Amino acid sequence: MMSLDEWLKASGVPGIEGVDTRALVLKLREHGVMMGAVGQEPPDELLERVRKSPRYDEVNYALMVSPKEPEELGDGKICVGVVDCGVKRSILRELVKRGVKVLRVPCLRWELALKCDAVLFSPGPGNPNLLDRVAEGVKAAVEMRLPVMGICLGHQVVSKALGARLYKLKFGHRASNKPVRDLAFTGKTYITTHNHGYAVDPAGSGLRPWAVQPDDGTVEGLYHPDLPILTTQFHPEAGPGPRDTTWVFDKFLKMVGNGLR
Repeated sequence: MMSLDEWLKASGVPGIEGVDTRALVLKLREHGVMMGAVGQEPPDELLERVRKSPRYDEVNYALMVSPKEPEELGDGKICVGVVDCGVKRSILRELVKRGVKVLRVPCLRWELALKCDAVLFSPGPGNPNLLDRVAEGVKAAVEMRLPVMGICLGHQVVSKALGARLYKLKFGHRASNKPVRDLAFTGKTYITTHNHGYAVDPAGSGLRPWAVQPDDGTVEGLYHPDLPILTTQFHPEAGPGPRDTTWVFDKFLKMVGNGLR
């Protein structure tokens, strides 16, 4: 019989005790998102390491997690190019199970995705303002009138490409049970999964909100009245409902079927 401490050591799993997490919550509630460190060093040394580290919003994490080579999945007649900034496998599964062939491409090789019938710009980590080169892919797809979908980081990059303003949230939305109100398609309120620290102000972009977060008014989904563009800030592939918003993928694929390109 092992103690928890013994089991953690035997398993090579770090643990922590004696920390008042409620005090951390209070500090974050007052000051917003901030950098931090966890370690065995004295506090002064840890703080110095934080001060010398690059800021989170200065590092292009999407490039770190994007694949090195393209990958094909499924064998449907419709091809969706997925520009991978850190895509979740559940998004790929939602497309494949709808009979779609998926061409997953590195985010800086987005031109490969333009060979498909539609393009999806994926979620991923980091600051969307650092992804100007990916935003060029959005502009190219829009110019070709390819149906475009963006999810989370992809929603932000699509919006940026069309001239929207991106801004950093003080606290971010991090939860599996955030409400989203549909203003345009169903009129319903959905329980959705969020994991984002940036948000979109679509003024001047031509995009219109179809979904908002009722607690703070954050835009959670956009569409274009004249172009085949659909985005979600929340994660429709996640399962808080458990399948409340997977219809968004059907709506996107319907744009492909309608020949809006």
